[in-house]
Amino acid sequence: MNILLVAINAKYIHSSLAVCNLYGYLNDDEKKHVHVKEFTVNQSEAFIVSELFRAMPSVLAFSCYIWNIDIVLSIAETFKKILPHVSIIIGGPEVSYENNVLKNIDIIVRGEGEEPFRRIVQGLLKGEPLHSINLDTSPPPLKDIPFAYQNGFESLTNRIIYYETSRGCANRCGYCLSSITKGVRFLSWPRVKNDLDKFLAAGVKQVKFIDRTFNCAKKHAMAIWQYLIDHDNGVTNFHFEIAGERIDEDAFALLAQARNGLFQFEIGVQSTNPVTLESINRATDTGRLLTNAKRLKQLGSIHLHLDLIVGLPFENYESFAKSFNDVFLCYPHKLQVGFLKLLKGSQLRKDATVHGIKYKQAAPYQVLETNFITFAQIDKLHHVEHMVETFYNGTGFKTAIRYILSHFPTPFNFFETLATYWYDCGNHLVSHKKFTLYTFLYNFAQKFLPGEMRPICELLKFDMLLAENVRAFPAWVDEYYTPDNRQITRNTAIHRFQYDVMAYKRTPQHPLQKGETVVHFDYTSAPVKACLIES
Repeated sequence: MNILLVAINAKYIHSSLAVCNLYGYLNDDEKKHVHVKEFTVNQSEAFIVSELFRAMPSVLAFSCYIWNIDIVLSIAETFKKILPHVSIIIGGPEVSYENNVLKNIDIIVRGEGEEPFRRIVQGLLKGEPLHSINLDTSPPPLKDIPFAYQNGFESLTNRIIYYETSRGCANRCGYCLSSITKGVRFLSWPRVKNDLDKFLAAGVKQVKFIDRTFNCAKKHAMAIWQYLIDHDNGVTNFHFEIAGERIDEDAFALLAQARNGLFQFEIGVQSTNPVTLESINRATDTGRLLTNAKRLKQLGSIHLHLDLIVGLPFENYESFAKSFNDVFLCYPHKLQVGFLKLLKGSQLRKDATVHGIKYKQAAPYQVLETNFITFAQIDKLHHVEHMVETFYNGTGFKTAIRYILSHFPTPFNFFETLATYWYDCGNHLVSHKKFTLYTFLYNFAQKFLPGEMRPICELLKFDMLLAENVRAFPAWVDEYYTPDNRQITRNTAIHRFQYDVMAYKRTPQHPLQKGETVVHFDYTSAPVKACLIES
């Protein structure tokens, strides 16, 4: 028996916790007949089929999500033609709520898959017909699921490692599958401590906790944060999805002790419209959440991601603009503008007609329009999102963007104007090298802020030097200021500016002050080190 357990990830840097858990739940004899294969959606279907075919499987078992369901079903169709005797098993959140009989699929495993998959393996090894195996099981206690990475981390170099200390969610948000789950189950502290020791000892780059609301139980979250602070290896970063409004004074006091870069927090704000939040059953103290987000940013040591969703009920274009401004003014390191996806099994999918939500029938089931926002407006917000991703979330533009947008009425107005100019200039029709993006911002500023070109050119130049050791600048860089000294070596550069760019970089609230400043850039490490020589 040769059973292939297959993951098709969204990106190469991702790994699959699901297949690791399914494999780890088997005993040693069962594992002899099961082999894990991981691919990405960026690899061609022909390549994946070829790799699977060469393994000559008896069974193909796929872990299914919105990003891979189409390619999984296509691969299943191919195998039923070339190797019709191969049994096809699928499981995962994308098919756990599937009501249709799927062509070419022999078995669908619904819900948590560890126990059903083990029963399938056991039954097949005994020669039982696949359809006779009883898959109607309760989820196993989390303590019975072994640590997912029993074989170490060597095969996961330069990839994100996923980990869970709980299953379920304390919230019942209508757009999420948590809307139909009840309760939260936690791993015990001794087990979690033992698992964390393995990550720390191996010095992995990043561990991403997939607990849906990591800090829903204060004692559990605080114990983990305290342990990671006390045993910090100086290398590993830990990512958590948290409820921002649940951070209290005890948590702030603890988090203030964390090394810069130890923790990364993602907070799903989604909307600041109270009617919208009520309609999706999301009980959030938005004022407290935003205040806490600003305090987390001010700590200076935690990388902060804040998320918004376009297309929620009662959120029109103007309401979303307000939500955007409310969240942007927390100045997160990353602002994720997402678009509503009508997930199978979610409450909003069931209530789609109530809110006039039209969405793509193919995965990822993205919103097209609703009773509250038109397709044209959503399309425009896609353009805004692209500008946010390129010029705010992307590296290399931080100081110039901050200065430019400060001259617009609101952050949203700036990105909306930037998006319109980008598309009016036809920039969406061609690919761009990074330096052309600086020139685009220069041209944008010439059109909309002609009186501010002197400082904007300086800041664009400063951003370029923070990004890389630039040897040849665009012609416009010194259009408004010709420095009288510039020293460049293989790994360092010294440049003179007419503004105090270093103070402006250090303190977001600090206004840009005029005054000649000499800055030394050290490119021997990442990120680039910039220090003031004289001013």
